[in-house]
Amino acid sequence: MGAFDIEEARQIVREGKHIFYKHVLTEAKKDGIRPDDVVYIILTGKIIEEYPERNRFLIYGTIFNNISLHVVCDVSVPGILFIVTIYIPDSSKWISSQIRKVKNNEVL
Repeated sequence: MGAFDIEEARQIVREGKHIFYKHVLTEAKKDGIRPDDVVYIILTGKIIEEYPERNRFLIYGTIFNNISLHVVCDVSVPGILFIVTIYIPDSSKWISSQIRKVKNNEVL
């Protein structure tokens, strides 16, 4: 890793300069995930994938009851962190919720 700085992302969140895409909150609510849970993941989780061509990265962490959560963040605007999507990782596609599974040389 290295292209994206998790500490910089955390500082932006601490300053309240983060914006949830509208669908994020709708989907989160369906899974019983609160906005505070998402912020908690950003403040305590780790970057497990980077998508530099889109100025995005994926953070993994765990919330209450040891539930794994993925948060995709966008940093295309300096000083603002956009929360693009969140989801509970599917065990059929992830190993320990942190490494994508590969089948027949194809990432799932």
